[in-house]
Amino acid sequence: MVYDEYFRPIPYTHVLAIGTGSGDVTDTLGIFSIYVRSNDQISFYNISFQDTARFISKDEKGFYIILRKKYYSLREARVYSWGSTYGEFLDEVKRMGDPVTKGEELGLPIQNPNYIPFEMDEKKLKSASFFLHSPISFFYYNMSRLEKGARKAYELEKDKALIDIFEETLGEENISYITGLEGEELEAFFIFLNTHMLCTYKCSEFQLLTEIYAIWDVYKER
Repeated sequence: MVYDEYFRPIPYTHVLAIGTGSGDVTDTLGIFSIYVRSNDQISFYNISFQDTARFISKDEKGFYIILRKKYYSLREARVYSWGSTYGEFLDEVKRMGDPVTKGEELGLPIQNPNYIPFEMDEKKLKSASFFLHSPISFFYYNMSRLEKGARKAYELEKDKALIDIFEETLGEENISYITGLEGEELEAFFIFLNTHMLCTYKCSEFQLLTEIYAIWDVYKER
């Protein structure tokens, strides 16, 4: 029988005995049946799992095998709906004109997606014009730990989606897949990675992965 790491049956796995040349494909329960010779090697192939092989002794009448998930690294691909160049894309956008939003159709007030409340706007609160207009409020907003904490929380909540991507990209499972490391070796690389990482959560996922691979190359050459 063929299972994954959670002991769930893996159907449609090709099983091949090297000695006899016989083969089979697992059913929906992960079960297969083939003829083998003593000390024969059996190989397992599944597009979603790593290729695996094991030797069979003459005393074994049945056994189960665990296959590990296989991950594929995909190269960056760009798909253009209108034309093959950025210039053609701009021409098509100009031709179509500005799209009408649902809010405009319903006559709702237009909201600025980049709007930041004044009491959360770090630049305005630290500006000279705010100091000249209201010096007492200036010192309050810039000296109060409560207000500083509120602005920090607001900034983090606004960037939550970016932070989630950042943490997932630097997660243990992803870094282990990139490096092939586990256990103490993985922990050692994490320490090296954290001391050399320049990207923050505001970097794109592509920039993050590029830097991780670059640091990994440096780590391997140590």
